Amino acid sequence: MGEMRLIRAGLLSALGLVIAAQGAVLGAAPVSAAQPGTASPDRVIAPIAAIPADSVVDSYGVGIHLNFLDTPYADADAVAQKLDELGVRHVRDDLFLNSPRQYAAIRTVAQRGIAFDLIMGRPDSGSTPADYVDTVATQLPAGSVESLEGANEWDLFSRADAADWVPQVKSWQEQLYTAAKANPATADLPVLSPALAFKQNYAAAGDLSENADLANAHMYPGGYRPSNQIKQITDALRTSVPDKPLVTTEAGYHNALGTDNGHRAVPEDVAGTYLPRLLLEHVLRGHQRMYSYELIDEFDDPDLTDPEAHFGLLRRDLTPKPAYTAMQNLLGLLADPGSSSFEPGSLAIEADGLPAGEARYVLTQKRDGQFVLLLWRDVSVWDPVEQERVDVTQADVTLRLGQSQDLALYRPSDGVAPEHETTADSLSLQLGGEVVAVTIGPPSPPTAPDPTHVAATPGNASATVTWDLPETTAEVTGFEISRSPGEETDVVPADARSFRATGLANGTSYVFTVRAMTADGSSGTVSAPAVVPATVPLPPRIGSAKAGRRSITVTWSKPDGRGSAITGYRLVCKGRVLDLGPGKRKATISGLPAGKRLRVGIRAENGVGWSATAHTKYVRTRR
Repeated sequence: MGEMRLIRAGLLSALGLVIAAQGAVLGAAPVSAAQPGTASPDRVIAPIAAIPADSVVDSYGVGIHLNFLDTPYADADAVAQKLDELGVRHVRDDLFLNSPRQYAAIRTVAQRGIAFDLIMGRPDSGSTPADYVDTVATQLPAGSVESLEGANEWDLFSRADAADWVPQVKSWQEQLYTAAKANPATADLPVLSPALAFKQNYAAAGDLSENADLANAHMYPGGYRPSNQIKQITDALRTSVPDKPLVTTEAGYHNALGTDNGHRAVPEDVAGTYLPRLLLEHVLRGHQRMYSYELIDEFDDPDLTDPEAHFGLLRRDLTPKPAYTAMQNLLGLLADPGSSSFEPGSLAIEADGLPAGEARYVLTQKRDGQFVLLLWRDVSVWDPVEQERVDVTQADVTLRLGQSQDLALYRPSDGVAPEHETTADSLSLQLGGEVVAVTIGPPSPPTAPDPTHVAATPGNASATVTWDLPETTAEVTGFEISRSPGEETDVVPADARSFRATGLANGTSYVFTVRAMTADGSSGTVSAPAVVPATVPLPPRIGSAKAGRRSITVTWSKPDGRGSAITGYRLVCKGRVLDLGPGKRKATISGLPAGKRLRVGIRAENGVGWSATAHTKYVRTRR
């Protein structure tokens, strides 16, 4: 461990000298086929296609050292917790052979849904790449490892001339690739090319693509603005691995402000400004992933003289530095996991006031339709040579949209809460050296239309309510039917178009209302005309029946109409029918056979129908 740190310190010094000597930065030309890009002086942002917001989250990883047992990494539970709180899904670590404690720690982290890129040893390990592959296959839980990586910075660690280290690193890589693809447990895992310490050594290494699925490089800005050296290192890497997707397995800043190392330091708050920009610079170029180095400061260095002690996003006591909080805020703003595929749309937007040549943007979209526009400037906020802050004049920027939308302005390096919220078709903001995020939307879900043709039909102590619904794109989840009096509410499925209410009081007037429901609200309420439940009346109650000459005189009392007024009566005897109005209580039915024992049937009628028949007693007609 001590030797590894010493060698890395030598790399940092050399890297710093290279950066100081060349100091190139990204120009203003668009650099990504994924639509995000740079500003032009005429129309700053035209309608552009978005990339999935969650793809930015997925493009971020962090380096850790679970087997460094004399550092805070020894507490695997604490490491897993801090990674989970950060919102990162990918980590990079060295795999050690015969290290059950590391394997247990990997399980602890992997249980949080975090996957590993593992460095698979190096030529002086005394083992073979196949030994490392076998360890992944037999000692680590399935799914915990997502990629395998060749020898790390062997051009530096070997301390050898190119004539020696090039064949060594190539042989190791070939053996690793062959063993990984031959083992069923690792055959589907992508293998990263070996990352070199110095970009000029890619030319010496020659073609490394034959035994790699992904290109791999280390891209430290060296204390300068985040875009520094990305193009130069990428161009050098592409001479060796020209066509593979690119992963940057180390990048970041250290805070050892007391060092005289050539790899310059930045204050903690500057790293908090720069790190979100660093990730987005890689996203802008279509790189598959960037791992920042590293999660935790490894050891005490109160004088701030050793860069290796201060690369962490967390201090040794696990308190967060501004960079940790800034990345936590950015990832939380963009996180949008989902199992289904998602094709983002585009947004018509323009901006006034973005500084030409230095403004950068990435447009993202979430599954709910919300856009998140990320803006920043390719400017320095810190002079690493003079170790002093650089004042950045704020640019007054106005975003314009085609229609009014819900807008919120965030500054992830400053805090998690929005700085400003409004509903408008434009937004004014100031853009300095930090990333600014603007959420746009999400669009309001379509509103369910009001039900139509709402009606209610009475029944016996019941009513049947019916309705239609116009065609709609709203996701209707059901219908709510309410009634008054009674103040009861029922809910029926989305495909229902009728509802039968029971337990009503016949003769009581009821008003029913219907509205369509969605997960985001409801339509307007539509009432049916009042309805009165009823049924046929009870039979009349017979009073008397007296026989006359070929006739019978009957009296009766008014029956219960059971919710509907009596509209008439009907007397029937031996084929003779006598219909009477509702006010009658006595009637004589004539023309009957003489001298016969007969009885009269009588029924009442209401708005629903006829009652059952009530019969008089038998009487004999006179001759």
